[in-house]
Amino acid sequence: MNNIIENITFNNEKPSVFLLKKSDKIKYIAIALGRDAVLKKHTAPVPTTLLVLKGEINFMIGEEKTQLRQFDIFEIPVNVEHEVTGVSNENLFTLTQEL
Repeated sequence: MNNIIENITFNNEKPSVFLLKKSDKIKYIAIALGRDAVLKKHTAPVPTTLLVLKGEINFMIGEEKTQLRQFDIFEIPVNVEHEVTGVSNENLFTLTQEL
């Protein structure tokens, strides 16, 4: 058994990433961000679902900002550049990727 909180840190400077599960069909990861920490611009090459477990994040696509709060679910567009920033002191979300 693993515990997400025991395997991540809420750092204000960089994301903390913990791999929950990987198979030939899915990749499931947890990402923690402190306040103002940024998951820098990148793209998702496969369908990806984001679920906020704690805190609040800003999800940026181009100039469009979507604020996501605890328990919000967001479908990340495939191959579209995006960036995530932590709003609260402790922000935790999961990503489920369909491989």
